[in-house]
Amino acid sequence: MNVFSRVGRFLKSLPRLRFHHPFAVRLDWGQGNSIAAKGRLTATIRLYGSQNYVELPKTSSFTGHITIYGQGNRIVIGENCRLYGEFMVKGHNQTVTVGEGTTFESVYLLCMERCDISIGRWCMFSRNIEVRTSDAHGLIRKRDGRRLNRAASVTVGDHVWVGVGSILNKGTVIPADCVVGAKSFVNKAFTESSVVLAGTPATIVKRGVTWNRWRKRRYSQEELDAWRIPDQDISDED
Repeated sequence: MNVFSRVGRFLKSLPRLRFHHPFAVRLDWGQGNSIAAKGRLTATIRLYGSQNYVELPKTSSFTGHITIYGQGNRIVIGENCRLYGEFMVKGHNQTVTVGEGTTFESVYLLCMERCDISIGRWCMFSRNIEVRTSDAHGLIRKRDGRRLNRAASVTVGDHVWVGVGSILNKGTVIPADCVVGAKSFVNKAFTESSVVLAGTPATIVKRGVTWNRWRKRRYSQEELDAWRIPDQDISDED
């Protein structure tokens, strides 16, 4: 191979570079990828596959990193979101959704092995949180070679508060209006709303509760139910 052929191959291996407003860089190694970012995007977006899609509406913001390996994957962020963190998607035809009014202070999402991540409306995620559909490596039973830690989707309902340092692992299901205590490890499906989940692994430690971003001595029923009403602005600093 002569020097010109080598230079040509090297140039073809480089990603297509594009800048999105206001401070986002897109590095695209694939074909047919689409970034519909009308909101405030301060990020590095790396696309290593084809036909992938990222949507950020005008009322929302994302700060961090987005990396997608594969084809036909979708990241869809709802209205009035404020997200800080990193999204990593590996595989084909997977979907990550974040509902209206949700906030992340520092969250790492790993979506892979044909699974999805769904996070509901008006959720509040604190710092140093991980949400994973896979352990990313195999735990194998020696006698028959069977993998024990199979991947599974993660679903978080509306109005869920996740405390600092928590991990939502593969197969996690958290119903609406729940709280996850700081540094908890959630690894199974729960069915009961209005509870506090805490511990490693997480269990129900308190029932009959809700939460609110504001800090007051007492709340009216209207204030407690505000998140249930569409198009409500209930946001505040975490």
